Amino acid sequence: MVRVLKIIGWVVMLVLALGIALVSFRFFVLKPEMAAGPPFAQRFAAYITPLLFHAGGGIVALVLGPWGFWGGLRNKHLRLHRWMGRVYLVAVLTGGSAGLIMAVTAFGGLPTRIGFTLLDLLWLTTGVTAYLHIRRGRVQAHREWMIRNYALTFSAVMLRVWLPLFLMLGYGFSEAYTTVAWLAWVPNLLIAELVISKRRESANRRDLKLNAVTVRAA
Repeated sequence: MVRVLKIIGWVVMLVLALGIALVSFRFFVLKPEMAAGPPFAQRFAAYITPLLFHAGGGIVALVLGPWGFWGGLRNKHLRLHRWMGRVYLVAVLTGGSAGLIMAVTAFGGLPTRIGFTLLDLLWLTTGVTAYLHIRRGRVQAHREWMIRNYALTFSAVMLRVWLPLFLMLGYGFSEAYTTVAWLAWVPNLLIAELVISKRRESANRRDLKLNAVTVRAA
C-alpha cells in the first residue's frame, strides 16, 4: 500500500511539473503583454532577459527533478542519472540567479520581495550544498538536500495552485500575491523535512534489523 501511494504521489508530482513547465513555455513564444497580462505585462517586458533565464531554468528543473527520485532509473542507469543531475543543477543556478534579479523588484512591495528573494537564495544554496555533498561521496546527505531543493523548485507549481484559489476566495490580487510569495515554498520545505525524517527512520529500522540478523547469525 505504501509503495502504491509513493508511485501515485510521484506520478502526480510529475504531471503537475510537466503541466506548469508547458504553461511557462509561453514566455518564449508570446510577447510579455500576451504571456502575462496585467499587472505583470510592463514589468515582465522591462525584465524580459532575466525572465527568460528564470523561466528556462525553472522549466528544465521542473521537468528533470522528478526523475532523480525514481530509484529504478537511478540504480539501473547511474550515468544517465548523474548527467540529468548536472543539467538540473545548472538549470537551478540559471533560474535562481535570474530569479534574484526579478525578486528585488517583485510586484507587491517589500514582503513579496523578501519572500521571493529568500526562495531564490535557498534554491541556490540547497542546490550548491547537494552538489558539494555528492562530490565528497556523501550520497545520503546529497539525496536529502536534493529533496529540499526540488521542494523549492516545486514552488513554481504551488504558486499557480494557491494564487487562483485565493482569488476565488475573494482576496485582492496584491494581498493574495504577497501571501503566495511565502505560501508557495514554506510548506514545501516543511513537507520535505517530514519526508527526510521518515526516510531516516526507515533507514534506522533497516539497520537495526540487519544488526539483529547479524548477531543471531554470529
